[in-house]
Order: sequence, then C-alpha cells, then structure tokens
Amino acid sequence: MAYSDTLFPERLRSLVSTDAMQPDIIELLTWNDFSESHYLRDLPDQNDNTAKDFVELSDMGNYVWGQNHAPWRIIAKYYIAWMKRGTPPPITMDQVVFWHRVHPKAAICTGGSAAAIRNNLYPEDAVFAWALVSRQSTISMSIGSNQYWTFEADNTGPAMGFVPFPAYVSGDGDTPQVAIVQNGKTVAVSKSAQPVASNCGWQNFNPVVNLVGDGMNTGVPA
Repeated sequence: MAYSDTLFPERLRSLVSTDAMQPDIIELLTWNDFSESHYLRDLPDQNDNTAKDFVELSDMGNYVWGQNHAPWRIIAKYYIAWMKRGTPPPITMDQVVFWHRVHPKAAICTGGSAAAIRNNLYPEDAVFAWALVSRQSTISMSIGSNQYWTFEADNTGPAMGFVPFPAYVSGDGDTPQVAIVQNGKTVAVSKSAQPVASNCGWQNFNPVVNLVGDGMNTGVPA
C-alpha cells in the first residue's frame, strides 16, 4: 500500500500534459485482478455459479464484494480520447466519480491480515471526487458530521475535490453522499454503495467507486 488516493486520475491526466511522453500505447492494469484489489471490469455475480462471469473468490471476496471500480472507466475513457485526438473531447453529460475506503486507516478490524498493512499511513481518510460537467456546477460532498464540502467545476475540463472523514466515525458507519448543484438546484445526487465504518470485519484498503449522474459520457468517442 502506498499513496494511491488520486493516483488513477493523475496518471491518466499525465498522458495529456504538455511534457507527456506521448506513448503509442498504454496498458491499464488490470481488468480483473480481484485478488490484488485493482480491477476495472464490473464485479462478477457473487451468487450465480452458472453465470459466464462467475469467479470463485473465497475469502478474497471479503475485500471485493460490494466494492465496484467500474466508474473509474469514465475517467480512463475521457483521457484516452483526449490522448488519441490531441484535444480535450466535448463534455455532454454531468458526472461525478467518487471513491473512498470503507474504514478509517486506524480502525482495528477483526479479520484479514494480522500485520499492519505496509505503508498504511500514506492514504488519507477522505472521500475523493472527480467531476466532469457540461456547465458551471458546485459539487457538494458530505460524510457524517462533515456536511456540504464543496468545489467548483465547469465545462473547461475535469475538476477534483475531497471531504475528509469526520473525526468520529460510528461503528455502523457514515455513508458518503455527493451532489451536483447547478443554479442553486440539485440536479443529481448519489450515496455511496458502502458506508465508512469504524467497526470492520476485514482490514481492507480496497476503495469503493461510485457515480453521480448517468453512465459513460456519450460525447466522448471510444
């Protein structure tokens, strides 16, 4: 474990920076490496062993089930399109991708590794958001007692913000919520699929990734 809170969007953004290497091809690691908590495909069906995408994860599922990463593909699609065309692609939808870990890094969990996770002090206890919006918007982020932290975004390109976990996180957990506000009106809002809880069964630094708004940006070519 190292500092990886914003690594995914920052590495992709480097592809289009003025001093970028301009590679001919890039490789995203990985599509389905569930055992190491870096995957981009939709989660397989947990219960249907007749499904074509059935994956037997056994105990590893305690780190994976319910912790989707698929919305990160929206970030990848945007920057890959920019790299291929040489200019920022048009933004036609309002979307916010947000992610977080499921317990504070200092939480004492009852299962998982008995040893402390290596470099466990690097990650921040926070919810991170990446906004891609078609017009001027305020992105509002809340978790527990930390309510309505905001940052601004517009159609000139992606913007990022965060809200820290509150000093006290309940045992049952606080569920992050992110909203897109335009002209004083909330146009889209979503709660995370998972709460952040101080009671945890498994020491798990795998993030859960969520989306506010509709799916892939239809204005961005594949």
